[in-house]
Amino acid sequence: MATAALVSAPVINAQTLTPVPKVEPARATPLPALKVNARLVVLDVVVTDRTGKSVEGLTTQDFQVFEDGELQHIRSLEPPSGHSLPSASVAADASIVYDPAQPENFGQSPVNILVLDQLNTHFADSSYARRCLRDYLASQPALLAQPTTLLSVDDNRFRQLQMLTRNRDSLLHALAAAPAQYPWTLEVNGKTDHGPIERLDQSLRALEEITQSYARIPGRKNLIWVGGGFPSLDPEALDGDDLQEVKDALRHVTDVLLDTRVTFYAVDPTSSVPGMAEITDASQMAFVQAAGDSVGTNVDPFNSSQDFDKLGPVTGGRVVHGMNDIARQIASSVDLGSSYYTISYTPSSISEAIAKYRKISVVCLRAGLTATTRSGYYSGQTEQEKAAATASYDLTTAAEGTMPLNGIHVTVERDSLPSAPPATYIVRASVANLTWKSRPDGSATASVYVMAVSLNAKGKMLGHTVHAMVASAKPDTDLHDTTRTADFYFIATPVPKSAALRFIVRDSVSVRMGSFDLPLAKH
Repeated sequence: MATAALVSAPVINAQTLTPVPKVEPARATPLPALKVNARLVVLDVVVTDRTGKSVEGLTTQDFQVFEDGELQHIRSLEPPSGHSLPSASVAADASIVYDPAQPENFGQSPVNILVLDQLNTHFADSSYARRCLRDYLASQPALLAQPTTLLSVDDNRFRQLQMLTRNRDSLLHALAAAPAQYPWTLEVNGKTDHGPIERLDQSLRALEEITQSYARIPGRKNLIWVGGGFPSLDPEALDGDDLQEVKDALRHVTDVLLDTRVTFYAVDPTSSVPGMAEITDASQMAFVQAAGDSVGTNVDPFNSSQDFDKLGPVTGGRVVHGMNDIARQIASSVDLGSSYYTISYTPSSISEAIAKYRKISVVCLRAGLTATTRSGYYSGQTEQEKAAATASYDLTTAAEGTMPLNGIHVTVERDSLPSAPPATYIVRASVANLTWKSRPDGSATASVYVMAVSLNAKGKMLGHTVHAMVASAKPDTDLHDTTRTADFYFIATPVPKSAALRFIVRDSVSVRMGSFDLPLAKH
């Protein structure tokens, strides 16, 4: 197993904690905008009229925000007009591909993430969903208003069919070129054996991979999931340990979605089971917000069942079942996610109750208008502080992922100094993307996990090395400077037959991750 050496850099120092064969627990501190003792809670709020159309032109005086039933003081409001692309991006032609590793190109514009679910959807229904997705895209202008990407999840892999682009035709070509996939796990196992758990696990890992890849894009991410969604699991059918693992994974992924401003919309192309059908008036929205486990105060929405449908209201979106106008429902989800207010407030409560779910509601004071936002957040300690399980889950997901992770900007190079031990690499992480803890003398530290994964030519993991590491910054260091890096010296000897090394850096507090693939020379 490789070890990591003491690092000394001009400003930022990184040193190794005890090397671990498995990911060990680490202390975590609260995440901005998601914990009750944070300075600010940030909400993206969609306001609709009685016909379901979004409404603009509102001010702070038109809103009330409640947390656990208590009225909160609104500190700021950003109108929908403030969520736009920079002028340079607006002027760019349709050939431009938007790289999530360069967040400055997005401004505060929302982005749209279209996911074709071929894992949880029967083959015939999936083919219908593809046609509807094609019909939606074909109805759009040649130059889309927001950057849009197209992804697919199926039994064998999670794939990016088209990178973020405003070019409608590029998305149509990518969809046409991707062959339909047969959902073997669904069709063969159905509800028996471990099929449902496998599909739930793969779906959640796809969600986290999506989230970590687009994490640094500043604006709202509208994730439109076209397909059946992962299965609901009967708690009585699982033993205690399995049930807890499912709950922890679902809650953890939900927290990551909330932290990175992902709003979840889902359109089921076939189900006849009534769900959250299209919301067209205030009374329907009131019913949806009060339904199921979210009724009452301080009730964890995932407390009694692990349900795909809850991801919609929890993140401020919706899940649509039993509608036959799928293309229109996709368009409606994109439209709702494109016009929103951003409201911030500082929670009045100073409680740090462990794992408590805090319920949020936003009321629009203008008659006939309905405000929709995420249903709440987890305060105090959450599963993020169960570092062994959470870090292992995250790093395992990242190890064989197909998309680059951009939550932390990471670069890697071989240490070329003659005195460097063999197979030593310098892993550079942007200091602005790390979570720093101040010391009394003015210095600061950031805790991370660094992982090196040996991959074969097909991207399969052959082996890995993980270390918990700490970066140290001297007093008066500008930790918001995007040009500074924390440099971690890491020894990673590739496994025989490795084609590449994948380096992953995971912040122990924010749980954001960055990755960098380094091809290996052929011998």
